[in-house]
Amino acid sequence: MAIKPKKVKIAKATAVAKVAKPVKVKSKSKAVSVDDMPKKKKKKSEVAVSTGHVTSMYPMIGQDESLIRDEGLADYTRRALGVYGSYVVEDRAIADYRDGLKPVHRALLWSLSDLGLRPGGAFKKSARTVGDALGKYHPHGDAACYGAMVTIANTVPPAIAGQGNWGRPDDPAAAMRYTEAKMSKFTGAFLLDPDYLEVVPRVPNFSNDLEIPLYLPALLPYMLFNGSVPAPAYGVKCGNPSFSFTSVSKVVCEMLNGKAYDEKKLADTLEVRHEFGCVDISSDEDHYQLIATGKGKVTYEPVMKIDEKSKTIIVTTYVPGGMANTAGITKKLEKIAEWPGVVAAANASGKKNKNAGPYGAAFEIKVRGSEDVLYETATKVQKEISAAINYTLGVTIRRADASNKFKYLTYLEYFKAWVAYRIKLEVAMLNNKLAKAERALHIQQVYLWAVDNMDKLLKVLPKVLAATDPDATLAKLCKIPVEDAKIILDRQVRKLAKLERAGLLAKIKEIKAEIADYKSGLKEPGKYAAASTAAKVKAYLKSPDDKLPIGL
Repeated sequence: MAIKPKKVKIAKATAVAKVAKPVKVKSKSKAVSVDDMPKKKKKKSEVAVSTGHVTSMYPMIGQDESLIRDEGLADYTRRALGVYGSYVVEDRAIADYRDGLKPVHRALLWSLSDLGLRPGGAFKKSARTVGDALGKYHPHGDAACYGAMVTIANTVPPAIAGQGNWGRPDDPAAAMRYTEAKMSKFTGAFLLDPDYLEVVPRVPNFSNDLEIPLYLPALLPYMLFNGSVPAPAYGVKCGNPSFSFTSVSKVVCEMLNGKAYDEKKLADTLEVRHEFGCVDISSDEDHYQLIATGKGKVTYEPVMKIDEKSKTIIVTTYVPGGMANTAGITKKLEKIAEWPGVVAAANASGKKNKNAGPYGAAFEIKVRGSEDVLYETATKVQKEISAAINYTLGVTIRRADASNKFKYLTYLEYFKAWVAYRIKLEVAMLNNKLAKAERALHIQQVYLWAVDNMDKLLKVLPKVLAATDPDATLAKLCKIPVEDAKIILDRQVRKLAKLERAGLLAKIKEIKAEIADYKSGLKEPGKYAAASTAAKVKAYLKSPDDKLPIGL
């Protein structure tokens, strides 16, 4: 039976309208590149103190004494850790703002592409993908690499579609030799679309014998689906909650269409959606603070139900913080078991338990006493398990021709920067497709000329084939460009003769329509990107990835 509202107040898992105090400074939602954002002034404590020049007591042959500085051990340690920490943050630990992926995640998804593991194809052992990622693109530990793979297989929507036991907070995933993986439908549509892959910059791998995209051509900001609890790297404490697919898609499409967003409108639109099913019960003020500044807290509450007959309270979701791993869950249950009126508190999780939640979570607390005691204990359990997590939004900007950069951003700054990237990506894709279409149109027009002048071609063909330079000879005899002559001669005469004029005209008309569409898109690339993204979102919602645990 469901918990009686008159007995205990259990928050419903519905979206709460976010009404918050407006800020004094309102900013429009015009797209702006991350590199164009004004630099924040450093605090006095962050400004490096220059050290004085000293003369070496033991000079070496050819030593440049102007490079010698007097530096204490503490100062050296601080500087060395800063250099190392910067490398970790900018090169490994923090996701790029465009595709929302860390290098290991990008290597895994690119390896899936290498192996041809598209959404509609078959699964292959996860160990195969991990091996390719390590051997070709990311030479690090296999356990850490597979752990990263598990993470992006459990996001909502998932970046990897998996078969087998991919784990839950209190039950680790099976070994990579047992599980199987391929691209999710989300990744195939929004992260590895072939049309956009052709125009993203690529960089050499560690051994300079292969290439990998600098970033994947994300059509939605995956970072906002792949939430992370802060504390990933030295000197930086950043992370972000997961947001719902529909709310993020709405913001992206509207901003691409030129709709203005300020902090309040963004806070009203974005919905926090935890991947393991717990509910965001943050106050309007806390939610607004997080979105407006990039720093703030989200309070998560478990979903619960009560069986009055057996006097059992059942918690059916995990909660970040205390109920997010085996050790934390055990500690909480042991504490609850000692409360007055509690007979037992046990972890009965597992998908075979009919009372379990979407991920198999079922923490059962049995109570003795009256019905009032049962509901009072339920309220206490709910309060004990609920947790507030602090987040700070930070991103990396990966660059091929310069050092990577790390930045803290507000969510409005993030969306503006992301939309600027998305428009630039759309322009590159449209120009690439336009160039291909114009080339295809030219070829069809040459074929049409050949069909219309078949008698002339057949007449000069003997001379052309006997010539030292057939291309130039055909061009001279028919008074056409050498390039067109090459196109005609590269086509087998038998196939050229079979070409029908009506079919060529229809193909030319079709290509001209494509060219007109691309040129129209280049006039307003934001709106063009919004329309194509909205169409992909609609198609994905109609047929999302299988076995999604909670709504999008």
